[in-house]
Amino acid sequence: MTPTDLSALLSRPFTLAVAAHHGVGRSVVRRLVRDGDVRRVIHGVYVGAHVDDTPEVRARAAVMVLPRGAVVCGRTAARLHGVRVPARPRTQTRRAAPIEVVVPVGAALPRRHGCRARIMALGPGETVWRAGIPVTSPARTAADLVRTSDRETGVVVLDGFLRAGLIAPDALAALVERYAGHPGRHRLAEVVRLADGRSAGEDETRLRLALRDAGLPAAEVGWEIRSAFGRVLRRFALAWPGERVGVELTDDRQWVRARPRSIAGQSWLVLHCPTLQARERPAATVARIGSELRLRERRNRGDIAA
Repeated sequence: MTPTDLSALLSRPFTLAVAAHHGVGRSVVRRLVRDGDVRRVIHGVYVGAHVDDTPEVRARAAVMVLPRGAVVCGRTAARLHGVRVPARPRTQTRRAAPIEVVVPVGAALPRRHGCRARIMALGPGETVWRAGIPVTSPARTAADLVRTSDRETGVVVLDGFLRAGLIAPDALAALVERYAGHPGRHRLAEVVRLADGRSAGEDETRLRLALRDAGLPAAEVGWEIRSAFGRVLRRFALAWPGERVGVELTDDRQWVRARPRSIAGQSWLVLHCPTLQARERPAATVARIGSELRLRERRNRGDIAA
């Protein structure tokens, strides 16, 4: 085998059988692993050390050695669809998350290090292909994750699928109906009621839920103020247009004093909310926003001087 041929082999996951087909014996693969030129992705599958360790690479490796009909599912499928799922608290380590797969009913449950497999029947249209890898469809992936997650994580996930255009907002009711007979159906129905694809990311979603749970008036999500020509002048993560109060998530470490700003000829109270504060001190963040909102309401009513 020429160096060019060897490079082509190592650029994608391969098994020992595939290596042998290309004229590379088991002993050569072992030497390449020992020398650091090749690494093992999962048991029985290898790849060149120069190839990044991504969910796609590990998923491609998994389906090479799993039973026929195996489909990538769960968190791995979401990543392949381009949707990030918050890590479980106990798995927030440097170790790569296992590849989640489902195998058909009647197949032997595979046990391979680096894979988490379960037996499950998939219906028509619940399998699609991403980069040559069979994965559960966006609707099935979202439904599975929402049904097995806590409420906040479920809303973050469903917001992500909506934001990416993988699930249409008008398809959410059908999603609940489709999986009405599955475990976790009540959680799915609750999350569908709360989901909003206008959230720009996880932090906006979690803040929106925290404000809602605290009983504050419902906010508009991703509210945009536009010029007369349609140009976006300002985007707020959350806004109360009636009171002209908007919240922006920032990289600041501390709150910036709220000041009225003239936007499109109207006076808006802009709250610069530090993202780190919202993550680590959600109760204090909600209290601060609630206080500013109530104060603005009183001023708008004329109860206190501006």
